[in-house]
Amino acid sequence: MNIQNNSILIPVDFSKQSLIALEQSYNFANYTRSKVILLHVIKESAPLWGLMNFKEKDDFKYKIEKKLQDLSIEVKNKTSCEVKIVVEFGKVVDKILDVARKLNVGYIFMGTSGSPDIRKKIIGSNALRIIKEAKRPVITIKGKFHRNGCKNIILPIDTTKQTLQKISIAIQFASLFNSNISVVSVINNKNKDVINKAEEKLMEVENTIKNYGINASHKLEIVDGDKSKIAKGIINTSHKLQGDLIIIMTQQEGDIISFFIGSLAKELIHFSDIPIMSINPK
Repeated sequence: MNIQNNSILIPVDFSKQSLIALEQSYNFANYTRSKVILLHVIKESAPLWGLMNFKEKDDFKYKIEKKLQDLSIEVKNKTSCEVKIVVEFGKVVDKILDVARKLNVGYIFMGTSGSPDIRKKIIGSNALRIIKEAKRPVITIKGKFHRNGCKNIILPIDTTKQTLQKISIAIQFASLFNSNISVVSVINNKNKDVINKAEEKLMEVENTIKNYGINASHKLEIVDGDKSKIAKGIINTSHKLQGDLIIIMTQQEGDIISFFIGSLAKELIHFSDIPIMSINPK
């Protein structure tokens, strides 16, 4: 995957979190000279929409387009990138995926807030469905403050296998942003043989990255408890290392495939206030 010269799709509902995601896209857009696509989806199923007459609907759409145009001027002033605005009608997730496919975008930037209710988090999330179904990497932004640039990329790996696609993308990003890569693994096994094998795998990946001229280091953390502690261990380690971006695969990672598709990926995306890039393996 070539990360340069791609377009970036940013769904905007004018919430604080979606505007934070927009601001975080500026740096990436500048480095990659990407086209920025601002998308707003008008939900026709909303009760208020059903009560509007044709003129009121036209006026509402015009106001949305005007707000997007104002945002596009801001983007142009801060990035000098080409900007396209798109207004669609329908279900939010379906339209985001549809526009991403039709315009063949390179990346999707999304603001996420996350419910503190664990049941709501697991039952469903627009962001999680987009991450699962999108054909391109999705970068989710949570939290109110993020540093400009990307000085340190966090690369969590499963020490039982090496995900070459994720390593390749991390190397491309590091080359583009002049970043360091911190290869991280968090395990809940204190067996010496397991720990030694994990260290060997981390060093192997670290050396692979260094062979491409990228500064790299590795960190192994051991946590007590079940697998639910692993996600929080990755996030805590990422903070210690001052990470700017965590790159994860949404499949084929963890002890079993369904584990990373399910709980671990959800935990990372939900709890991390460091931006996360989710990649669906080819």
